[in-house]
Amino acid sequence: MAIETIGKYQMHFFAYQLPESGQWDPYLKIDKFDDEAQDFKCVVENRPVSDKPFATYDEAIEQARRIGNMLINEGKV
Repeated sequence: MAIETIGKYQMHFFAYQLPESGQWDPYLKIDKFDDEAQDFKCVVENRPVSDKPFATYDEAIEQARRIGNMLINEGKV
């Protein structure tokens, strides 16, 4: 798992290894800081970010990072 913060958003990147192939399936969770509550609230919960698994953990995490940044930059969260 990796965590990255962009402004009020905190992204959590996950990758789970598939037992049958050994490849990695990437997922994304995004929290947004709520000023009133003074805490993070989940806005994207364990979303799969690819239709296909990746050969390495690092490739899977990078895909989750790309999708997370895209969602934030395009205002989709």
